[in-house]
Amino acid sequence: MNCFKKSSLRINGAKLQSHPEYHFDIHLEKQKFQIINGTVYSESQKPCAGAAVRITQIDCRDNTRSLLGYTLTDENGYYLFSMKAKTHMKYELAVYAPLL
Repeated sequence: MNCFKKSSLRINGAKLQSHPEYHFDIHLEKQKFQIINGTVYSESQKPCAGAAVRITQIDCRDNTRSLLGYTLTDENGYYLFSMKAKTHMKYELAVYAPLL
């Protein structure tokens, strides 16, 4: 098993109590992902909790569209997508009001 390919580190809190100091050697690979984030506001300029944000990928060569996914805003209207952006694509965001 290659320990450098592990994508998460889990430390049990009960095991941390008996040691005064911890040292970790963590190696991170360079990722080719982009982060798209922002905040959705209502018409009254207040953060909009529970809004749905859709991201669609559009191929510039033939205009075909592919739905990549949805996310919901948090209580502060904040949203975040992580994705692999491609050079020959455009990306479109659509925002939908919360149901409540």
